[in-house]
Order: sequence, then C-alpha cells, then structure tokens
Amino acid sequence: MNKKPETPVTHDTERPRSKRGGLFVIALFVLALIVLSRHDPVNTIDCKADVIASKPDIIMLGAWWCTYCYKAKKYFQKNNVHYCEYDMENTAEGKRLYEENGGGAVPVLLIGEYRLTGFSEQQVEAALAQTKKSPTD
Repeated sequence: MNKKPETPVTHDTERPRSKRGGLFVIALFVLALIVLSRHDPVNTIDCKADVIASKPDIIMLGAWWCTYCYKAKKYFQKNNVHYCEYDMENTAEGKRLYEENGGGAVPVLLIGEYRLTGFSEQQVEAALAQTKKSPTD
C-alpha cells in the first residue's frame, strides 16, 4: 500500500505577497508625491504693454515649471508688489531679455537697476527699498 504524498493545491491566479507589497509601496509613494507637489494657485501677470506702461516694481523672467518663480509670484501677491512676468521660454521678448541679462537660472528679477538671479525675500526687499529711496536720502 504505497500512498503517494498529497501535493498542496495552488492557484495560478495568486500572486506572491512580495509583488503585491512592492506595488502598494510604489502606489503609496506616487500618491505622496502628488499630494506634496500641489500648489495653491497664483496669478501670472504677463508683461503686456499696459502693464509695462504702469511701471511695475519688478519684471520677472520666469518659466511655468520653475518652483522659485512660483514662490516669487506668491510672495509678490501676498505683499502687494507690483510686478509682471515674461516667460523666458515661450515669448520672444522673454527670451531676448533673458539672454540680454545673462540667463543662467530662473527667475531673473529686474528691480530698478538691480538684477537678481533666483528668489530670496531678503534680496527682493533690499532691492525694492533701495529703488524706492528718494535721491535726497
């Protein structure tokens, strides 16, 4: 009476747990990236003829994908800074001004006679303060 050992029944449709766990971790990571990359909406004020005629305090040369440009616009709007922006990738005037001002990084902020590369609240405040001083100060 030789009895064959019974083989366990397996289903081909079952995935090993390690693959399901890995996919779960990847999905969780992607979801976290989406949540963390969300930004509050900010208005982009394009440098059109009427805006330039009103002599904005700051002309920004930026790009839609630039995180520091977003931070700068948010700061300008929160602090009622009169500014406008040229898209340095998608407008002819933006490209020209970007190259004329040395390019290198975005944003490029033109504040009176000052040219700032990148965004720093302290540098913007200092440049604005210098440009608003009267000649007799």
